[in-house]
Amino acid sequence: MSVLKTVRHEYKFVIPYEEMLALRMKLNKLLDIDRCDDGYMIRSLYFDSVDDIDYYDKLNGEMERKKIRLRIYEPNGELVKLELKAKYDYHQLKESLIIKKDDAMELINGNYNILLNYKEDLAKRIYIILTTGYYKPKVIIEYKRIAYMGKTTTRITFDFEIKSSNNIEDFFEEDINYIDNIDRKDVV
Repeated sequence: MSVLKTVRHEYKFVIPYEEMLALRMKLNKLLDIDRCDDGYMIRSLYFDSVDDIDYYDKLNGEMERKKIRLRIYEPNGELVKLELKAKYDYHQLKESLIIKKDDAMELINGNYNILLNYKEDLAKRIYIILTTGYYKPKVIIEYKRIAYMGKTTTRITFDFEIKSSNNIEDFFEEDINYIDNIDRKDVV
């Protein structure tokens, strides 16, 4: 399998749900919707060190930071993205490796040695971060996304119904007991 690399500049804003609806009316005339008109599910499981270094780097606005996550778009799929997302100043590099669901379960259970079975350098780098930094799975974040794409590389996304769970073992379950993270009327 190959590693997908994506370089981006991301700007995020929190807006009211009603403002998203107004913006969508304008964007529908200009851009194409990626995947689904009413949004698609994104579920991620984030790993962090025992002292939550990645979380605090983000919270403190550190210009150089990283995060490691598993990402799925449907709970019953067989393939999972293992991602290392790094921020350098205003540039972001996201590297993704498709792994088997069984291997993702091994990672969730703390068996990081499974990454040594992959030939890609990304798997080895993530293995080193997870083991030397005493990382473990920390939180599941799920939301719906509506994404607009045009003829350029610019992409506009609306993330809403954002919720989280600490029930890590439920990552692949259809229904998870979630806590709402922001006001249901807010959109990122």
